Amino acid sequence: MAHRFDLHCHSSFSDGTVSPTEIVRTAVRAKLDMLALTDHDCILGVQEAMEESVRLGLPFLPAVEMDNEWHHELHIIGLDIDINNPTLLRALEIAKERREKRNRIIISKLSDAGIEIAHYLDRGDSITTKLHIAFALMEGGYASDVRDAFAKYLRQGTVGYYTETRFTPEQVIDIIHAADGIPVLAHPCHIRDNPHGLVRELKSLGLMGIEAFYPSSSPRQTELYLSIAAQNKLMVTCGSDFHGANRPGIPLGCAWRENKELDRTYETLIHRIST
Repeated sequence: MAHRFDLHCHSSFSDGTVSPTEIVRTAVRAKLDMLALTDHDCILGVQEAMEESVRLGLPFLPAVEMDNEWHHELHIIGLDIDINNPTLLRALEIAKERREKRNRIIISKLSDAGIEIAHYLDRGDSITTKLHIAFALMEGGYASDVRDAFAKYLRQGTVGYYTETRFTPEQVIDIIHAADGIPVLAHPCHIRDNPHGLVRELKSLGLMGIEAFYPSSSPRQTELYLSIAAQNKLMVTCGSDFHGANRPGIPLGCAWRENKELDRTYETLIHRIST
């Protein structure tokens, strides 16, 4: 029997709208057989999700999605990490400090241009992302939607653009390995480099998997990533990148397909978390 699972989703502790507890409950209602919570540079919701998954009997992987220093979007997921690992915890603290500095500078740059959004951004202990800043711009009446907010205020060349130096892919992979995790390249369909060369480079640094199944990947792209995974002997994963109401129409489990490589991944991971 095929086992459905989702190894990429976000809670209200990063840029999702659903609590970790409700994500687990949603996964159970969707009849998923395994789940990983992968908030951005943040594991604040993992313990809550773990406790609910134990209560409901859903196999669960503590995980994180980490930004990388690259010339375009590059994210690496760490699956089945030790959330108490000192190297990981220090790295996430550094990432948090860098993100908070970036946010302060962006808000200040916008304010200098007469765009006041600070009062829309009280997030408590949760991580504030650029998506939250985009929502604040919308709430303040400065943008019509998220795309408009990024185009007018947050992309390179606009008044609010600023970026902080992040960890390199090598550093991110080393951090995940230090926490006994499995580094997986997230949403390769977003890559604008030659995927063959990039994956070979990341594999040489310790990459162990690739998210071949993703909601916005075309069938042709999925076949390409499956081929690249086979050539590089990488684990194949699937992830919805669920964000709740912040990404409507993308339910948990939607990226899963019947596929022998995903079957192999499920067996590998279920054995890993049950021993």
